[in-house]
Amino acid sequence: MKHLVTAGLLGAMIAAGSVMPMAANADEMMDNETVETRKMLMDGIGGAMGTLGCYLKGQCELPDPVVRNLANGIAFAATAAPNAFEPKTMDASVKTTADEKIWSDWDGFANRFPELKKAALAMASVAGDKAAMGAAMGDLGKNCKGCHDEYRTK
Repeated sequence: MKHLVTAGLLGAMIAAGSVMPMAANADEMMDNETVETRKMLMDGIGGAMGTLGCYLKGQCELPDPVVRNLANGIAFAATAAPNAFEPKTMDASVKTTADEKIWSDWDGFANRFPELKKAALAMASVAGDKAAMGAAMGDLGKNCKGCHDEYRTK
């Protein structure tokens, strides 16, 4: 009986030891997925900005509804970003340029997104008027650069 209890305890310890790495691996997988979602969100903004820049420089042509949708997409991403960034992802192994200051200065970071949304909606409202779009693009660009300068690693 003593050997049976010892074997049972040893089996439980081995099982607990094998579950622990899986739990840690699960945390890493969840954090990696969160980081990948953030990266897609920010890449979407960057892609829209690049396409709008191409249009404003006369390097590509886009119909007004597409220009409007690109700007509205930035506004949508600005709305979604705070929720995407809120979880701390300490166990992530995915490489990221997000600076830890995002979480230590959460209010400063999160409060930037309403301004980004406002600038993007201003861009959407003048779609097709390149002169007005140029000014709106300047506001969008300043907003992006300010956040990158403050909350993105170099």
